[in-house]
Parts: sequence; C-alpha cells; structure tokens
Amino acid sequence: MKILVVDDAENVRYSLRTSLEDAGYAVEEAIDGEEALAKLQSDSFDLVVADVWMPRLNGIDLLQQMRKVSPSTPVFVITGGAARIPIEITAAMARTWGADQVFYKPFDNEELIAVIREHRTE
Repeated sequence: MKILVVDDAENVRYSLRTSLEDAGYAVEEAIDGEEALAKLQSDSFDLVVADVWMPRLNGIDLLQQMRKVSPSTPVFVITGGAARIPIEITAAMARTWGADQVFYKPFDNEELIAVIREHRTE
C-alpha cells in the first residue's frame, strides 16, 4: 500500500513517514497541496494523509481538487485548527468535501495506522 503524506511541518511528515514505514507501508511526502496534486497526477496512491492549514494550496482546496482528479482515493485529514477557525469547523469542512477520516493534532500515529488497516478491510 502506497501512502502520500502532505504537511508543511517537516517534523509531522517525518513522524508519519517513520510510523507508516515501520507498519509496512510505502510512503511519499509533499510539503503542500500543490506538490501533492503534482504527485497525484503523475503517480497513484492508495491513501492520502493531508494537513488542512498549509501554504500555497491548503488541505480543503487539495481535497476539492483531488475529488476531480482521483475521486476514489481515500483521504485522511489531520488538523490542529487555525487561529480564527475552531477545529470543529475545520473538521466539518473536510468532511463536507469528502474526507474519509479526520484526526485532530496531536494524535497517536498507532491510532492512525489502526484506522488505515480497518479502512483497507472494509
């Protein structure tokens, strides 16, 4: 299974990559939504794990565009909220645009991996 991790925070990408690779998944990274879209247009992924608040192209816009380019690819959104937008609103926006799961930062990587495993067996 090949997973694309999209987050502008290098430490988050590193943590997710390490945990996911340790769990047996192939992982690629993107620093924002624009880089993620470019990778999605040139390669296929079984799952995308994307932050919401990123520069250039945020996670909600990425989700909207992904649904046109790769409508069946599952997307798990991760968010820590934003300065003026409650985290619940961010989560609701992500679900509205087709996020399969929403995780609130900080979250346990093992919980994310367990949900990925469940999602693959549905």
